[in-house]
Amino acid sequence: MRNEPGVTRQPEPMSKDVMLAASVIIPTYQSWDQLQVCLDGLASQTLNADRFEILVVNNDPSDPVPDGFRLPANARMLDEVKPGSYAARNRGIEEAAADLLFFTDSDCQPDPQYLLTGLEVAQNHPQIGRFGGNVVLIPNGQDWTTTELYDLHLGLEQQKWVERGRAVTANLILRRSVIEHVGRFNDTVLSGGDMEWNDRAKAAGEPIMFAGDAIVRHPARGRLRDHITKARRIEGARLRRNAKRGLVNYIPPIHKLIPSFKTLKNLLQKPDLTVGQAFGVWGVHYAIRLAKITETIRLLWLRQPDQRK
Repeated sequence: MRNEPGVTRQPEPMSKDVMLAASVIIPTYQSWDQLQVCLDGLASQTLNADRFEILVVNNDPSDPVPDGFRLPANARMLDEVKPGSYAARNRGIEEAAADLLFFTDSDCQPDPQYLLTGLEVAQNHPQIGRFGGNVVLIPNGQDWTTTELYDLHLGLEQQKWVERGRAVTANLILRRSVIEHVGRFNDTVLSGGDMEWNDRAKAAGEPIMFAGDAIVRHPARGRLRDHITKARRIEGARLRRNAKRGLVNYIPPIHKLIPSFKTLKNLLQKPDLTVGQAFGVWGVHYAIRLAKITETIRLLWLRQPDQRK
């Protein structure tokens, strides 16, 4: 067992013999304020606290738990020195005691019924081993900004991912048997590991289902640079996956320099967007499109290494 510095009161690890209904695994990296909100939501679950455990994996052990941090009695802090949220999630899998694992992120806010609903869905569908829970985006302030509207309409759409056989780890529920069948996350990547893992699971014949009532809320990205950073990381992960399959194309994606008018048409047809908002979201979409092109050039032509941030 690794030593975990930090909180003043550290619960003892739950015995593997204890029949817990669920293990919640949360990687965190320099995000204590957001993590506190997430843990407060887990402390308010309708599922009794003695039926689940919370495993928080600190992916920056040099950034210790701050003073006054509130850790639920059924939670443990773990350290993972290997960079990357997927290495941290694997650390959580290693320590988890339950057969049903709930993966979420430190900036997510679980609804009170999140765990109970997830358990009920899993119990009612024993033939399913993967569940993509609902990720509901919320604004950071009272009103939606243009970049937040981009996230809402063109960003994180969990149900569409599930229809393609995938799910993001902001709300992913897995049976332990599926992980044993497919293997753990690829801890050599910093981005795209959730999609890579789900592709392996799909190829292995593991079905997936959308659990729409198992809800976590996630603040929409409010800054353009955050969208661009995420897009560049995902594009880098996609290029690496393609490279392993011998699908790298070194021809510049010149056609992507042209804005997508199909995207604009779809945005203009959305009843909850004004014409001005639709054009604004379209502009964000184009800026991100350009960022992906630059990332392609940076990685394939300039051969520059990945960055965490």
